[in-house]
Amino acid sequence: MNILFLVYLIVEAIFGIGFLFFPDLLMGPMGVTLDATSASFARMLGSLMISIVVLVFFARRSTNPEFRKGLIYCVLVYLFISTIVLVIDQLNGLLNAMGWSIVILHLVFLIWFGYYALTYKPSIPE
Repeated sequence: MNILFLVYLIVEAIFGIGFLFFPDLLMGPMGVTLDATSASFARMLGSLMISIVVLVFFARRSTNPEFRKGLIYCVLVYLFISTIVLVIDQLNGLLNAMGWSIVILHLVFLIWFGYYALTYKPSIPE
């Protein structure tokens, strides 16, 4: 699970920094041109992604199994909803073919986190 947390932390940090500081550069290869309003929302998304990085960092170092399980479910919900949104956007032509790479990345993490959501059984001390 620590490997999942580390890989997700790195990927989320890269995209979070990208959305926060370089939203046009990040979205350009996917055929998206941002106006001032959408760039502002992209930066807000970047700040949220950075906060998830901080949360994953602490969960990775935590020995509290309930905290770790809570993080798994939190990220799983985010990935599930965002994957649906991304597929809809992709099918509506809002992103070019490069957008499928983001859908695939979300699906990979969705399956990986889903695996731990189904199999991780924290032991609760009595």
